[in-house]
Amino acid sequence: MNSPLDEGVTRMLNWISRVWRTSVIGSFLAGLLFLLPIVLTVFIVAWIINFVRGAIGPGTVLGDLFTRGGNYLIGGSQDTLAFWLGIGIALIGIWLLGLIVKTRAKSIIQNYLDSLFSRVPLIRSIYSPVSRVVRLATDRSGAPGDLSSMSVVSCRFFGEGAQGVDILALLASQQLFTIAGERRRLVYLPAAPIPMSGGLVFVSDSAITPVHDMKVDDLLKIYVSLGALAPEVIPQGSDPRRAITALPGPRTPPQAPITKPEHV
Repeated sequence: MNSPLDEGVTRMLNWISRVWRTSVIGSFLAGLLFLLPIVLTVFIVAWIINFVRGAIGPGTVLGDLFTRGGNYLIGGSQDTLAFWLGIGIALIGIWLLGLIVKTRAKSIIQNYLDSLFSRVPLIRSIYSPVSRVVRLATDRSGAPGDLSSMSVVSCRFFGEGAQGVDILALLASQQLFTIAGERRRLVYLPAAPIPMSGGLVFVSDSAITPVHDMKVDDLLKIYVSLGALAPEVIPQGSDPRRAITALPGPRTPPQAPITKPEHV
């Protein structure tokens, strides 16, 4: 049997432990969570600055080019001033190039660069896929092969009714394919939080519903934000399964159907 002194000490220790957990640690964690977005933002900005400094700063290949360009104008006595002067000249040059590519000269310059780099075997293997990915993500002209030419659709998987699952995706091609006697379309399923890490699948034509009130950029925002921006992007009260409309394209098999469905 514990003495009154022992019970008093135990109660005191329990009270101190409770105050420590609720007041000290709780307040510390609350302050830490409050500052966490700011701390993470500072870390990310610092990482970007260090990355840029390591890529184009003094002592690098691009940094030396900027320094030489500045030294050509002011002489070789002030490397720091010459470096920033070279940076300024490069930024002005990029701005002027942007003015040029907004005109019809963009296609001429682009075709010339593609033809130039495609002649070098090693450079060609790097430049060709990189240029295609960049143009796919940035081109908004609506030409075949860029994201703006795709459309947002809702794909139904795992059956109809309450058992089915609807997934927002991109209709990669308007072409209608015939696989094992079924009409299917090529659909790109993005992944979160990096939409470009998804995959291409052939989905039954009857399981695809166009989502006309959503743009490609809106869909990418949903995946990048892990669904947090869905209430802002998806119009209130919209139901992509409510009004089913026919997708454009032929309803007959194409001229060159897939002949080996067992490999799909």
